[in-house]
Amino acid sequence: MEDTTVIIPTLNEEGNISRLLHGLLEHYPGLRIIVVDDGSTDRTQEIVKGLATKHPSIMLIDRSRKRVKGLTASVVDAVSKVTTPKVIVMDADFQHPLEKLKPISKALARYDVVIATRTSTKGWNVWRKLISFGGALLANLRLLLTMKRPVKDPMSGFFGIKTELFKATIRAHKRGYMLEGFKVLFDTLKYLPRGTKIGTVGYKFGLRTAGESKISKKHITYLLKSLVK
Repeated sequence: MEDTTVIIPTLNEEGNISRLLHGLLEHYPGLRIIVVDDGSTDRTQEIVKGLATKHPSIMLIDRSRKRVKGLTASVVDAVSKVTTPKVIVMDADFQHPLEKLKPISKALARYDVVIATRTSTKGWNVWRKLISFGGALLANLRLLLTMKRPVKDPMSGFFGIKTELFKATIRAHKRGYMLEGFKVLFDTLKYLPRGTKIGTVGYKFGLRTAGESKISKKHITYLLKSLVK
């Protein structure tokens, strides 16, 4: 997978990041890895730096001093460093299965964007399901209002996209991205040109293996703002 870079936004993921990076290195030789950290106060950055000294394919971006914090802001910063034709965005908490990276990368030969769509939400509480399904409904309504076709999982945090398309969309519409938020895929879908080919790869959404979820009430506010931007 020498033609693919994976972007992993992190914030206090010391319990997951080492195992994740070792898994990526083992299963995907040649894959470029960018860990973009939003100011962790644990050992996340220390762990990544240690692995990066041994593995040149790993890059760490430290956003500790950035004024605007957020998962979307982290991904937007990282995209500018990508030099491969394909890029995949995934979380560090093992809710996104490693084995799906290859199918996503392969599908990008046929599609411009490939969304990993959740086929199971086992273990979610009512609040999480409400946010997910309600958000997806509102997101697709927003896409329809701007003459974009709805997609199965517009709120997914796991997706692949052709790098030049991603960079061009960010350059042209960065003000329309809710940088403090966490739905960078949806912010991108809003501005993709008509005729963009969008594919899907299904997966079972896993449970976080360590650390705590970063979703809070303020993220709901950011999502609502993104819907009207």
